Amino acid sequence: MKKSIVSILLVVVMVSALLAGCGNSNKEETTVTDKNTVTKAADADTDTATEEPATKDGLIGISLPAADHGWIAGTIFYAQEKVKELGLAEGTGYKIVTSENINDQANDIDELIALGCTSIVLLPHNDEVSVAAQKIIDKGINLIVFDRKVTGDYTAYVAGNNAGIGTKAAEYLGEALAGKGTIAVMSAPSVGSVSVERTDAFKEEMKAKYPDITLIEVTAGGFTQEAGLTMATDMLVSNPQIDAVFSIDDEPSLGILQAIHEAGRTDIKYISGGGGAQTWYTKIQSETESKCFTETYSPSMIGDAIQVAVDIQQGKEYQKDTIIEPTTIDSSNVADFINAASPY
Repeated sequence: MKKSIVSILLVVVMVSALLAGCGNSNKEETTVTDKNTVTKAADADTDTATEEPATKDGLIGISLPAADHGWIAGTIFYAQEKVKELGLAEGTGYKIVTSENINDQANDIDELIALGCTSIVLLPHNDEVSVAAQKIIDKGINLIVFDRKVTGDYTAYVAGNNAGIGTKAAEYLGEALAGKGTIAVMSAPSVGSVSVERTDAFKEEMKAKYPDITLIEVTAGGFTQEAGLTMATDMLVSNPQIDAVFSIDDEPSLGILQAIHEAGRTDIKYISGGGGAQTWYTKIQSETESKCFTETYSPSMIGDAIQVAVDIQQGKEYQKDTIIEPTTIDSSNVADFINAASPY
């Protein structure tokens, strides 16, 4: 009997010791939010924990070309501004990567997929990135394509109206020339669908409404001032009479204007643009020999694409295709668009 009592007492003591030991341990709680697991100590400062950037919506990857000209530099700038506005933290809320060429961008896409991005905002170098972009969809990751299209499926697409730029410029020049004359029509195949959409729409509008205007096709190596200068120098040698130039971007327009000045040509009365660069706005204000104008296509639209990514992740309604219409800017209204703080 005494042995039984002693045994019982020993068991009670051992259980009490175990319970005391558990009570002194640093117990952990695990909270699961969407697909992310957040672990914190029970005695941790809860105020500090709530101040950490929210990651419940996942990591948003943003793949952009490197800043080889002002519009792309503006896009990078406005992307950084947007993630700040949204309160996203680098590495947990967003990751911005830039690439020099198509192969680098394909590698960047693989990196973003490997990082576990739940959405990727992609400004492609051109449609040759489509194969890499398809990997995003195949992995079940939201693909928000910005500005330049890819071949294949996507979750959402955000862009300005590239075709609208061509159509509105055609109307402007057609009326300015009273339906007669010669227009040099620029294309830049290296930038993909942007060039095709703007140029095709211009030519279609001209054919439909101004059939008596002669169109000369010229090709630039890209959307830079140097590319415009090179193209225009050759264009002027080959064509002794041109009444206007349809340029599809403001920066090559600067090079075109430079070539016209250097050649001493006075026959070209109109030069278009596309984008809305502050440097081109200055020319719109100051030029007297050639009337300069442009159609807006702001790099700040990247913010709309990032917002769509956030909306999708939060389960909000969104449009698959968002197209932002251009505004024509010439000497009559350019003062309303001057912004000295703009990076583009």
